[in-house]
Amino acid sequence: MAKVGEAELKNQIKNNDFSNVYMIYGEEAYLKDFYVAKLKSKLVEPAFADFNFHQYDGKKVSLSEILNDADMMPMMAQYSFLLVNDYPLDKSKDDVERLKAYFEDINPNAILVFLYSSIEVDTKKNSKWKTIEGLFAKAGTVVNLERRTDGELAKLIVASAKKRGCVIDLANAKYMVTVVGNDITTVFNELEKLCAFVGEGEITRKIIDDLAVKCLQARVYDLSKFILAGNSDGAYEVLRVLFAQKEEPISILAVISSCYIDMYRVKCAKASGEGEGSISSAFNYKGREWLIKNAVRDSKNLSLENLRGAIDVLAKTDELFKSTSIDKNLLLEETVMKLLMLRNG
Repeated sequence: MAKVGEAELKNQIKNNDFSNVYMIYGEEAYLKDFYVAKLKSKLVEPAFADFNFHQYDGKKVSLSEILNDADMMPMMAQYSFLLVNDYPLDKSKDDVERLKAYFEDINPNAILVFLYSSIEVDTKKNSKWKTIEGLFAKAGTVVNLERRTDGELAKLIVASAKKRGCVIDLANAKYMVTVVGNDITTVFNELEKLCAFVGEGEITRKIIDDLAVKCLQARVYDLSKFILAGNSDGAYEVLRVLFAQKEEPISILAVISSCYIDMYRVKCAKASGEGEGSISSAFNYKGREWLIKNAVRDSKNLSLENLRGAIDVLAKTDELFKSTSIDKNLLLEETVMKLLMLRNG
């Protein structure tokens, strides 16, 4: 078989063209759970689930036990379905060899799925995972379910709203992603709430602003907007709310820094005669081009010198976060003050 994408996995399930082994990993938790549930619903007859569905915590079971179960024949069904959660195959050469031996003599009546949710599978930086992925790809199907781009997610919002009986246009769907973030579970939860509010009506930008719960990134962008406008009262009010909501200071700092880095890249590109497209390709903004447009808008009245000074302030704060025991909330307040002084200076 091979390593496939989401579309190929979807077609496998639709056409009942199953592999005997799957390795499923990636950043998008919703999609991983969704497709595992699809596989289970297709392969496991509820009346015989106690006999033919086996689920394992990879931290509490041996691979030998799993493979012994995989060799057993299903009861009153074509397949048994074995779901293995977060088995640390990268920790044992012996386990990899056991798995390799099983793959050479697979039980054709067993579907064995290794699902990775809490263990990070990095096949680019970790040669062990690269080898393991290769074994699964040769014997069955490997799929890396990555986060969808913001554009793809916006189209999904439009289609999902239609299924729920309400309407949202693509522009507002894209705006909704910038407000609630790109986690699919969160997006669907917020969409359900907005659809319930409008009934068969239309979800407008105002309704999104009034009712949708903003993600951390969106709230910190609000903070950045106040800083760039020189509005100290607004900036400190947003910061106060973030502190009250127990947001991690390091996460807040990271988003503020990303805003300034976006603006710096835009200014440097403009100074060298490059357009927005070059920034997108050079720094992988694919699906997030709105960040560049925001940076173009927000950096109009800022000089490169001002931006370099702000990035230097943020870098020094990051260093203090990691090297001192000073209260991080206090450090953030001081950082906002310094950024406001740079803006007003």
